[in-house]
Amino acid sequence: MKGSLRILPVILLTFLLAAGCGKRIATEDLAGEAAAPGAVTESAVVAPEEGVVSGDVTAEDILGNADARIGGRYASLSPDDELTRKAAEKGHLYTIYFDYDRYTVRDSDLDNLGKNAKWLGLNSNVKIRIEGHADERGETEYNLALGDKRARSVKKYLEDLGVKTDRMEVVSYGEEKPAVAGSSEEAWSRNRRAEFVIIAN
Repeated sequence: MKGSLRILPVILLTFLLAAGCGKRIATEDLAGEAAAPGAVTESAVVAPEEGVVSGDVTAEDILGNADARIGGRYASLSPDDELTRKAAEKGHLYTIYFDYDRYTVRDSDLDNLGKNAKWLGLNSNVKIRIEGHADERGETEYNLALGDKRARSVKKYLEDLGVKTDRMEVVSYGEEKPAVAGSSEEAWSRNRRAEFVIIAN
């Protein structure tokens, strides 16, 4: 009994300190200056006047409601997100193109590859197949190997940006599935590519 009476003041003191500390919030004004010491300011979090406040934060709270999603299937990078629209309508992400006989990602394609990575980060349930392609020049075996290197190069880049390996599979079609028919430099440049196909969500 005596022991419990000694603990009671400690519990009360702890409660009073916890209740009092929650009301003083140091903030910065818009000019970036700290508020005066000891000043009491309002919290940035405002409880609604009606309804229940929940401590649970959902993906919808962060990403917006279903109306902000294209077709309600995927989270968007922005309200008018072209990449999400492409994913919903065609089942593809941005295509990455390569220089002749190369499998390193071009600087001009890094932005689209980064957008693919961000989109995959928002849509963590999506799995993709990265399809490597080559133009018609060269032997079939060589082009299959080159397409594989292109797909693996892109996969490695996405892994470095945080996309999990188990969400991506790689396949090479070499020259077998051209995006554009023809034997011109313009056609060849459109066929040297890595495509991102959504296979599960």
